[in-house]
Amino acid sequence: MVLCPLAMEARAARRGIRRGGGDATVVCTGMGPKPSRRLEPQYGPVAVVGMGGAVVGGIEPGDVVVATEVSADDVAPIALPRAESVAKSLEAAGFTVYTGPVASVSELAVGPRRQDLADRGAVAVDMESAWLMERHRGGPAAVVRVVTDTPAHELRSLTAPARINRALRTIRRLTPVLTKEVC
Repeated sequence: MVLCPLAMEARAARRGIRRGGGDATVVCTGMGPKPSRRLEPQYGPVAVVGMGGAVVGGIEPGDVVVATEVSADDVAPIALPRAESVAKSLEAAGFTVYTGPVASVSELAVGPRRQDLADRGAVAVDMESAWLMERHRGGPAAVVRVVTDTPAHELRSLTAPARINRALRTIRRLTPVLTKEVC
C-alpha cells in the first residue's frame, strides 16, 4: 500500500505504478496530522510517498530523502529499518538519495523552525509521516520524500510551482522501484 497525503502525489504514484507494471494500492490520506490520524490502521507493507522539505544544507530540490525514522512533537521516534535497502534501490535507479530522520510538523516549517528541526537531528520535514506510521501495524515500511524546498530555497518563492512539478515527476518515476523494494 502506498500512502500519499496529497491528491497530486497520489495521482503521480498511481501513474508510476501503472507504467511500472506494479499492483500496489495508492491511498490519498489527506494533508496534516488530523487526516493522518483518522486513517484506519494499515497492515502489511506500507510506503509513505510525497513531497517534503530539507532542513539541512547539501540536499537540493528534486533530491530524495528516505527516512531512517520519523517523529513529531507528539510522536516518539519510529524506526524504519528498511531505509538503507530502499535508499540503495533508489540510488541504483538513478536518484540522488539521502537518508536520515524526518520530522513531521503540523504547519510549514520555515526559517527558525526549520533550523530548530535540524538542530534536533532531522534532515527533512513533512506534515504527515509520523502520524501515518503510528497507524502502521506490521510488515515492511518506508517513508520517501522528494524535496521541494530547502533552507536556501523556501517553498514560498516564485520557483515553487516548477519545483513541485519536478517532485511529482520524481514521485512517478520512483514509485515502481519503491513498491518492488517494500512489497
